[in-house]
Amino acid sequence: MTKLDCNVVHCMYNADKKCSKNDILVEGSEASMPHETCCSSFKERGCNCSKNAVSEPKTSLEVHCKATNCTFNDNQKCRADHIGINGVNACVVAETECASFRCKQ
Repeated sequence: MTKLDCNVVHCMYNADKKCSKNDILVEGSEASMPHETCCSSFKERGCNCSKNAVSEPKTSLEVHCKATNCTFNDNQKCRADHIGINGVNACVVAETECASFRCKQ
């Protein structure tokens, strides 16, 4: 399980910079830089959606990862102890990113 900090405030799963989902999926199979990744679990919080419409925020969760060039990727699972998902003003998946992505050397 990975500790996740998320600053994607417009995501319906974001609650106090934590994720209320049990797991997320990071995309970016050809990524070599963080901005080439995204959190495909992002769902925009609509105007009528409450702050956390799903459940309680998780301190750790399962991170599935398709960014095969990331040093933390182990058989499509993130093995980092702690990651960050960025996208303060994100309104769509493509505006999010795994800020902890590190390209394999």
